[in-house]
Amino acid sequence: FGTHKFEGLEEFIPKLGIDNTYSVYCFEPNKTIFDLSQDISEKYKSKFYSFKHFNLAVMNYTGKITFNSHKGAWNRNEYIEGYTTGSNCLDINPKVDYGNGVIFDIESTQCDCVDIDEIISSIVSSDSDAEIIIKCDIEGSEFVVLPRLISSQYIRHVKCIFIEWHERFWYNTNEYYNKIQQRQNIINNFNMLGVQNYVHT
Repeated sequence: FGTHKFEGLEEFIPKLGIDNTYSVYCFEPNKTIFDLSQDISEKYKSKFYSFKHFNLAVMNYTGKITFNSHKGAWNRNEYIEGYTTGSNCLDINPKVDYGNGVIFDIESTQCDCVDIDEIISSIVSSDSDAEIIIKCDIEGSEFVVLPRLISSQYIRHVKCIFIEWHERFWYNTNEYYNKIQQRQNIINNFNMLGVQNYVHT
């Protein structure tokens, strides 16, 4: 989830031994990035048992959501054209990324989103023995999506998950320490359920 230009997929193919026995599902809400990556996606269609690429945000429901797209960012006195890192579906719509030291140039639009539970149930309905590996880099939405995943009746099919955490988007707000605690609670729940979980950066 949060495919961008398949950088994560390229990392995990050799790391996890992903080959032509795997079905791969990719989700990217940023329409500009999705369109740019369409040509790149062609090379994957023959690599795997099946390959699907969706212009959707992964959320805790299916419908529409506001997507805060970044046209660029300011880093001190320099404007970085096309800086899309940190584009998100957050209500707080963070203006600053304290981790990367940039101020976002934001353009908010509507995009379609899909319920994480719907994705997992669709996979399991076509393969009752499915073992699912997830890469989750969804720019702060992990704090609503992962609890939804944990509560899914299909959670036993999730073998492991690699998560990029973004509590930094709440830095300098009253919610920052709550997000740190929520992160630990999510990790604890995965551990109790036997889902291997790793920090991805």
